[in-house]
Amino acid sequence: MKSRPAVPLQSANNPRQGTCPICASRMLAKRPSGMDRLFHLATGSFDLFQCSQCHCIFLDPLPASSELAAFYPREYWWAGAESGASRLKRAFLSLEKAYREFVTRDHARFVEECASGRPRSERLLLDIGCGNGTFLLAAGSRGFTPHGMDVSKRAVEIAQKQTGCPVRQGEIGSKVWSGAKFDFVTMFHVLEHLPDPGMALSFAKELLKPGGLLILQVPNVSSGQARLFGNRWYGLDVPRHVINYTPKALAHLLRQEGFDFRLSTRFSLRDNPASIASSLALWMDPIHRKGMRLDSNAVLGGAIEMAYLGMFLLSLPAAWLESAIGAGGTIWASARVR
Repeated sequence: MKSRPAVPLQSANNPRQGTCPICASRMLAKRPSGMDRLFHLATGSFDLFQCSQCHCIFLDPLPASSELAAFYPREYWWAGAESGASRLKRAFLSLEKAYREFVTRDHARFVEECASGRPRSERLLLDIGCGNGTFLLAAGSRGFTPHGMDVSKRAVEIAQKQTGCPVRQGEIGSKVWSGAKFDFVTMFHVLEHLPDPGMALSFAKELLKPGGLLILQVPNVSSGQARLFGNRWYGLDVPRHVINYTPKALAHLLRQEGFDFRLSTRFSLRDNPASIASSLALWMDPIHRKGMRLDSNAVLGGAIEMAYLGMFLLSLPAAWLESAIGAGGTIWASARVR
């Protein structure tokens, strides 16, 4: 991604405007403006800046929390077959469900590595932003006692039905799990959606037992695929991703919030190849098609789904390679309260 030289940005009425939301640097480089390519719910363009210190890329001004909800379709997460769906569509959705369960095992495997040596009695886990609960099932199969939390009432209902796990509705910062303590708190692809990530980490800190671990995953804006695709990179997702992280930026955030941590750009089977495939052919992306309601024809939708699977498989070698050289499309972190 090419950018202009870093210059101090003048602050306007918004006190956060003109400073990096992670390290507070005022040396920012203007990026090409971004648009809502995924759902077209937000009109116009959004100004993007890159910090010259921690290299995160963010919207400026950052949207207010009250604005963010309008940027998401009704079901931003995958929900499975809808009532009244045709037999053919249900068949394709069953295949997609099996695929999602398969790739989500990679997330559970990472958390299990972080839990190495801990007995089952010390594997109480809360997944913040659990969606329909696919990860909760994967974590439960690996010896964790999973709990979930999501801002969407519909997501919570589906997760409760599909997993049988304790899942509650609430925003980050709410008291929905007040008094509860967990050995693990997971936040997969959550921080990049938040204008105030420090508050989210403080919230997670309150939910951790002494010695507990916070497990994070965010897109890596310094990855090979991010540099290759620029503003067309799927992981940038303007305007829903308000702050996009580099390893240096995430490390700075964790350090200032009082965490000791381990970072890696480990390969993610669910995210890395899919991000490449969707950057190459956004119109094939399953979330894009669902959000835009483009799958009314089951035969056509199924054909596109199979074509997308082919793109995913073709993207695997490149995703493996960039991760092997330390430039993978996903940053993973395990963090312990200092």
